[in-house]
Amino acid sequence: MLCQQEGVLPGSDFYFFTPSATARNLLYYFTSVGHFFCDFGYWVCREDYGNYLILLVKKGRLSVETEGRKFTVKEGDMAFIDCHHPHTYGAVGFTEFLWIHFDGSNARQFYQEITQKLFAGPVFHSENSASIEEKLRMVVSVCRYEQFYTEYEDSLQIYEILMALCGNVSCRAENEKEEGMEEVIRYIKENLDQDLSVKILADYAGLSESHFSRKFRQIMNSSPKEYLIRRRMNEAKHLLKTTSCPVKEIAARVGFHSESHFTNTFTAQNGLPPKKFREFPI
Repeated sequence: MLCQQEGVLPGSDFYFFTPSATARNLLYYFTSVGHFFCDFGYWVCREDYGNYLILLVKKGRLSVETEGRKFTVKEGDMAFIDCHHPHTYGAVGFTEFLWIHFDGSNARQFYQEITQKLFAGPVFHSENSASIEEKLRMVVSVCRYEQFYTEYEDSLQIYEILMALCGNVSCRAENEKEEGMEEVIRYIKENLDQDLSVKILADYAGLSESHFSRKFRQIMNSSPKEYLIRRRMNEAKHLLKTTSCPVKEIAARVGFHSESHFTNTFTAQNGLPPKKFREFPI
């Protein structure tokens, strides 16, 4: 179909969605999707479009300005733009790209996680770009051929795209082996009673601290320190429920040098102190 907007070339596809009240309250939902072929004349400038935009450039380049910064989205790159704030983007010569506008549920939290923690910016190259492209093409194809999809299925499609940006299961398993994360996780499990700094874990993995921390977060969805605390809390809960060991001894077995520090951490993480947790039935 031919878009009336300047710079959008024949062969481009685009479709609009109006979400139900249920979708707005409970689900992720599309507001529009498309597959564009553009030239120099294509340029978008908005103050507030009320949703989020994910796009993947297949050929050419897009110039993007968002969050007060300018970026170039090259072939194979992706952009994740918060369209609730001023933003502009346009084609730098002939450009082909796939895109979805969406919102709903905890979209903002995903946006912050992906652009601030995983990729340190709204423009990036994802290791999962091939699988994301496949999902984007399928979404456009469903619209083109008027296949029936419920809003729940649409929501699942968006969620899978977001999860692919975070690192899907198959890629995560591959990355774990590539970066030696399986061995690091095993090392943590076997040494919970020891001092385990990020440097110690990075040295064990044979990586620099910065590279180790970045890859760990990508794979495990938390920093090494956050993950270590969770593992220590998990083991402490198990010991509280399966043994009669004093709290002080359990604290030492999960790497805390003082009972008070352990109790404070446990209470902050779980909402009640260790002794109360021990009393509660499973």
